[in-house]
Amino acid sequence: MTGAAGASTTPGDDGFYLPADDVRHAQIWLPWPHETELQKTVARIAHIAGRYEPVSLVVSPGAEDAARKACGGVTIVSLRHGSARLRDIGPSFLVDGKGGSAATDWGFSGWGGRAATETDGTFAHELLGYAEVRRFRTPLKLEGSAFAADGEGTLMALAESVFDIARNPGVTRLEGFAILQRWLGAARVIWLELALPDDELCTDVRALAAFLAPGVVATSTAPDGHPHAEVLRVARAALARNKDAAGRALTLIDLCAPPPVTRNGRTLPLSYTNFLALNGAVLVPVFDAPTDENALEVLGRAFPGRRIEPVPALDLAAHGVSLTSLALPQPARLLQRGRATTLPRSAWALPVPDVEAILQEYIDMANGKR
Repeated sequence: MTGAAGASTTPGDDGFYLPADDVRHAQIWLPWPHETELQKTVARIAHIAGRYEPVSLVVSPGAEDAARKACGGVTIVSLRHGSARLRDIGPSFLVDGKGGSAATDWGFSGWGGRAATETDGTFAHELLGYAEVRRFRTPLKLEGSAFAADGEGTLMALAESVFDIARNPGVTRLEGFAILQRWLGAARVIWLELALPDDELCTDVRALAAFLAPGVVATSTAPDGHPHAEVLRVARAALARNKDAAGRALTLIDLCAPPPVTRNGRTLPLSYTNFLALNGAVLVPVFDAPTDENALEVLGRAFPGRRIEPVPALDLAAHGVSLTSLALPQPARLLQRGRATTLPRSAWALPVPDVEAILQEYIDMANGKR
């Protein structure tokens, strides 16, 4: 990996890490979808988000006037893209807690060839030309929807994405951990094994769970008989038996998934844990379901200082898009005093294949020996 000075480096070498979803944003990136039935939803999201933070709308050339008319006071960025899942085709923005900013470019592979457009393979690199932050290219093929961080060293990651043979053939658990450690600043990775059965791209970890705060996780649950109940039960059990990077047992707050909705022969992967935190607000997907009200109340208590904004999300789900996969937050250049480095700098310098020493550091830290 070549950094700005030409030396071999990773984000971890320079102290960069993936912040929590709810940190302060410099801006939020949204796509202008090619599907006309999604444009109304995105316009609504853009109007709501624009009340809380700057919005940059990525628009394929030729559609700028229509997007500007529909979305109002947003910054239009003319950049060709195929998918509306901007978090997946775009970079993952990082911070160092000292006012610095960077990004990991995953080298988008079309979700392991499940669906791809010719332009999306270079989209992250091109977007970073507008964002003007340092770019790191990772050896792993992955999407931003496949992981979530608490900002203090703990990462939830979807094993079905990371170790998918179509994405990353031959990558072991140790190698996967070492790469996430070095490119996202993770000290502890909690593996959630399976995506929802109807997540056709096998990438959306926030359909299973999402961090509310360090040590606190919102989990999606479903009653017996729901087609997603078993996968959600297994994910919740994994979280219940794990600790975070600080050695804390996780506090789990359950959000009951809405009743099943079927479109074109498949059950839509609906979840309230796909909420989107903004500066001063939280956008919560709603599905015209009796469970909507409880989700809004629970998340309102979880984010007492933010306004809860419900966003109808059935049309997004019907097109294989969640609220969090649609949006790509760019964090502000954070100044975080006292943020502990969870592993010694010498560990970052180990080559990726040589991970046993890193793993032992990780095990000792998780067991409270450090």
